[in-house]
Amino acid sequence: MNSDNLRMLVGFAIIMIILILWQLLLPGRTRTTPPPTPAPVESLAVHPQAPVLTTTPEPEHQYPETSFTLSNRFLEVTISSRNAALNSCYLKNYRVQLIPEGQTILGIQELAQSPLSGYQATDTSITLQYHTTPGRLTLTWIIGDDYTLQLLLDAESAFNRLTFDARGGIATTEANLKEDLANFHFYARASGRVHQIAASNLRRKPFGAAADWAGLKSKYFFAALVNQTGVDSCQAEALPDGRVGMQITHTVSKNPARYLIYLGPIEYNRLRQFGLGFENVVSLGWLKPVALAILFVLRLFYQLVHNWGGAIVIFSLVMKLIFYPLTRTQTRQMRQLQLLQPKLEELKKKYKDDPQQLNQETMRLYQLYRVNPLSGCLPLLIQMPVFFALYAVLRNFIELRGAGFILWLKDLSQPDTLFGHIPAGVPLIGGFALGLLPILMGVSFIAQNLLTATDKKNWALTVIFPIFITAIFLNLSSGLQLYWFIYNILSIGESLIATKGGSLWQKFRKAPKPGVS
Repeated sequence: MNSDNLRMLVGFAIIMIILILWQLLLPGRTRTTPPPTPAPVESLAVHPQAPVLTTTPEPEHQYPETSFTLSNRFLEVTISSRNAALNSCYLKNYRVQLIPEGQTILGIQELAQSPLSGYQATDTSITLQYHTTPGRLTLTWIIGDDYTLQLLLDAESAFNRLTFDARGGIATTEANLKEDLANFHFYARASGRVHQIAASNLRRKPFGAAADWAGLKSKYFFAALVNQTGVDSCQAEALPDGRVGMQITHTVSKNPARYLIYLGPIEYNRLRQFGLGFENVVSLGWLKPVALAILFVLRLFYQLVHNWGGAIVIFSLVMKLIFYPLTRTQTRQMRQLQLLQPKLEELKKKYKDDPQQLNQETMRLYQLYRVNPLSGCLPLLIQMPVFFALYAVLRNFIELRGAGFILWLKDLSQPDTLFGHIPAGVPLIGGFALGLLPILMGVSFIAQNLLTATDKKNWALTVIFPIFITAIFLNLSSGLQLYWFIYNILSIGESLIATKGGSLWQKFRKAPKPGVS
């Protein structure tokens, strides 16, 4: 087996490893079927007596509804007098409504037929009073200066428990509905450990346990209720459309009970500041340290150019400089392989009827000239963690949601769809996005191979392999496609300098200088 074929087989093996790891380790993708669930932060055994959420409709209200609005520069929430529920939560910076239309969240079921008996409102708080059969109940909503609300709950001792109803879940917000639904999870912290359950697991068996906070996650947004004075019983199950709903039962003991409510974006640094484990919602597995480092670097570059696409371009340049020692060694090995081609051809002719002896003599020749035919795969192997981590950053971090670059690239977290989508009937890639950027990436890959391939007639390595990689990249984020395209362009420049630079320099030195005969 010659070196090109060997490298091609190794390259295909690497790509298959990438695909397998991509399937196992990364969150939902944009395929037409929901992707596998990412590895949980902590495995969680479902409670054997987990109660199923009831779906009985609420009785008709016989009293008028009054709505109260609290607003700051981040969000605007509307609180209904019916059940003291949130029936609207608008995130101003992202222009999304977090509560599904016609639904409410965190309403108290025990107030279903209790009219509002009094209220007091200020610019930052709303106090609602109810007189019910068990006794008096007072709730005070206080809006913070971020994405949080405080809830003070004061109930007379006749109340044994109060149930917060969030069975309607939080809303989908992304244009790619399938991908958004693939990221819906239920989170809870019990005994100091954060647990994650995917909607697919909840569909098989609902969840019930005691926790000090519980929350609902979509792709980019998170809603959580934190009991700051104790623990609550939490129940969760998957909704028919693939989202997640929950109920939280509060045992009335300490008065007033104090709750923290978060309704906002999944920003790692913001969530980490709570000190509650919210940052575990950013589920990146073993890639998390690398992904966070990449995000930190991208933010630095963004501060320089104020464009996420430009930050990715600079990041590509920096990564090329970092990997330059490896690629320089790779280029030298490739040139040595080119120089050995005449000898390799002689061996092929000499041992054409003895493949085993041909392989032995070929390997002996490699050892004699200190050539490693697998050296071309080493940079790709070392870059794999960066590749996966960058993929996770571009798809999962809300900072890059809707970040455009040039002309048709409006969202670097999504695939380039300039030319639409491949017809669904096409095998393997049916329904995939089709854009200009991955095509340019594939062309640059082929050009790079034409410069560096030791056997220009090996079309499997020079053309088919780049086409195969391009097909994989079609449905990846355009930010990742941009990174790889720029990296390929820089690699082409490096190859031109390595293979042509010396001869061009010699020609320049031999050229007659002006004025010299």
